[in-house]
Amino acid sequence: MHQEGLAAIREDVRRNAGRHLDLLKEGLKVSFTNLSVFQSWVAERMRDCGLRVEEFTVDRNELDRQPACRRTLMEEPTALQQGPNMVGRWPGAEPSGGLLVYAHADKIPETFHWGRQNPEMEERNGRLHGPGIADDVSGVTGMLSAVDTYLRLGFEDRRKLTIASILGKQLSVYGTYGLMSRYGPLPNALYVHPAESGAGLGEIHISSNGMLEFRIGIQGKPPNTGDAFHTIYERDVLSPADAGVHVVQKLHDWAARASRRYRHPRLEEETGRSVALLVSRISTVGDNAAYQIARSCVLEGTVCFAPPTGLEAMREEFEQALDEAVADHPRLSPAALRLEWGDNMGEAVQSDEKGPLARAAERILEEITGRAPSLTYAYSLSDIRYPIHHWGADAIGIGPRCGNLGKTDEWIDREEYLGTIMAATGILRELT
Repeated sequence: MHQEGLAAIREDVRRNAGRHLDLLKEGLKVSFTNLSVFQSWVAERMRDCGLRVEEFTVDRNELDRQPACRRTLMEEPTALQQGPNMVGRWPGAEPSGGLLVYAHADKIPETFHWGRQNPEMEERNGRLHGPGIADDVSGVTGMLSAVDTYLRLGFEDRRKLTIASILGKQLSVYGTYGLMSRYGPLPNALYVHPAESGAGLGEIHISSNGMLEFRIGIQGKPPNTGDAFHTIYERDVLSPADAGVHVVQKLHDWAARASRRYRHPRLEEETGRSVALLVSRISTVGDNAAYQIARSCVLEGTVCFAPPTGLEAMREEFEQALDEAVADHPRLSPAALRLEWGDNMGEAVQSDEKGPLARAAERILEEITGRAPSLTYAYSLSDIRYPIHHWGADAIGIGPRCGNLGKTDEWIDREEYLGTIMAATGILRELT
């Protein structure tokens, strides 16, 4: 983009700052009603921009072809929120080619209750406060404001733009995943969402690490005695808690080896490793005392892995490591152990660091903020994974600084919100 083009965008956003903040304020207030009402409001704002609006919902049967939220879909499908997704395109636009700009419209349920108690956006010390404002009402309204700015400045070649307000919570199965099969493929995608890291416009989110969630059940074997005190019989029994500790250690050993095999240098600069295992919960079943064998033990956790390692390959490796852990225990048999996969499952993907989208975002953000942004690789299960994985697109995420996500006092930085509108408009100008 020519320097004068970005200068015009910056000047226009500054001049119309009140208009953009009023849109955010209105959108936040509407979001406290319900998802359908908010999405209808978004659709009207898209039409105000001259876009042709299309609505879609994702059918439960579509989700059998993707890995996320499968346990809940099988066991308690009504726990996942369904609803409308809104897509705006220029009349006559081809569904392929150009740029997708998207943000998620759904919020955590608590924000509706909190918001009805205090529905007005508050500005304090340069921060804009409101339940759900960061996650992700500001992404939706910032996207709309960027399109509005793009139009007002009279830029041409608008046929290659698609914007979408989709369901992005719950791993996006009822939103972004459905968008992939109905539109595109598009070569570039911009996800507008405040940065949970706190870096705001100082970083560009360019990668999404893969994840697999596991649940391992281990059945215990008590001693063949009526004695309530089991400790003395330890060599003849299977304590599921002891076996669980053994399994955890063996899985950590495997993850350390895998991290050395599947090296991702940029991710290692940020986090120190490329594959990581977290056991977040160990629980025993049985009303046993400290000197008694529990009936069973359950281990729950996740494995995070860097691109380009595939989900299926990582699953197979995990299963093999678990088999080896069982074989290495004197009393643990395969029959005593059960592995189940959880909801948090997704591929590892990365955009081209030297591609036109990343390069444009770097130049534009540096001009807006006065500092060169960093590329961050530490996010997992990000919504940018869908365009990259399903379309072969380059996708990045940008957004303002934020804080207190999921709390009553959630906030975004006012100046960086306006900066996000500038940056998104600049990317629109350069990529469409």
